[in-house]
Amino acid sequence: MCAKFRYDVPENIGRIDTIGVDPDYQRKGIAKILFREMANNLKKVGVDTIITFVTRRDWILLKFFNSMGFQKGDMINLELDI
Repeated sequence: MCAKFRYDVPENIGRIDTIGVDPDYQRKGIAKILFREMANNLKKVGVDTIITFVTRRDWILLKFFNSMGFQKGDMINLELDI
């Protein structure tokens, strides 16, 4: 069980904010290579969980993260328009 989220993320959790590959180089496995290298580097510094947020209608990105082994986590995204 991980510590509760307060104002920052626990040290054992890595968070992907942005990921992208130039359109001319997409669909060539580059994102998978980059992701695996990033995950290996995070593991070396003690990260054991990676989280990210994806729009539920972004099927391409959802498919990519699914292929990397991601699954639904325990957190639910909540929003309030003000």
